[in-house]
Amino acid sequence: MEKMNPTPEQVEASEDILAKARANKKTIVWCLVAGFVVIIGVLVWLMVAQAGSKKADELIAKADAAPADSVALALYADAAEAGYKSGNRAKAEMGIRLYRDGKYEEALNYLDDCSLDDEVAAAGVYTLKGDCNVNLDKLDAALSCYKKAISTADGNPEIVPFVLIKEANIYRAQQNYADEAKCYKTILDEYPQYVRTTRTDIKKYYERALAQSK
Repeated sequence: MEKMNPTPEQVEASEDILAKARANKKTIVWCLVAGFVVIIGVLVWLMVAQAGSKKADELIAKADAAPADSVALALYADAAEAGYKSGNRAKAEMGIRLYRDGKYEEALNYLDDCSLDDEVAAAGVYTLKGDCNVNLDKLDAALSCYKKAISTADGNPEIVPFVLIKEANIYRAQQNYADEAKCYKTILDEYPQYVRTTRTDIKKYYERALAQSK
């Protein structure tokens, strides 16, 4: 059989295919390299995160078990610096302890940097921030914190009316009796169980605020 020599067009087409194949090979190699780098990065991040979280867990465990408040405060401060979930709980603990000591500005520094996933705990942090601002005579800032607490609590029958009373007290201090009455009205209408169990005479305070708002 006679051997056929390729035409110039066939040679050119063959070279073009080889060139594309080489180019695709480089692309595939670089994709593999990039993927490997991403995987390594994720693994490193996970190892660092686990190590950091473990450190924070150990620090807050020591703080929880500390026999003296002064020792616990120092350990919670260290845990707060460690970050992660335990670090955020430590920030909340620092806020509570500093608030009790009357160090409201310092307490706010920790509470402002605290992020908690639990709705009840997060609502508690906003409430405490509001209390700090009340003691610093920053009433508008306190109202803002209380509103965030109510929003975060998402209808919790214990937290929401409790915080609404705090709001009502601020409105009364500002002589905003209409909004004070609204707070008490919300409690009366939406949280009857709280009204029945609390020692605060919600209806009396509502009627007083309503009369003064006219």
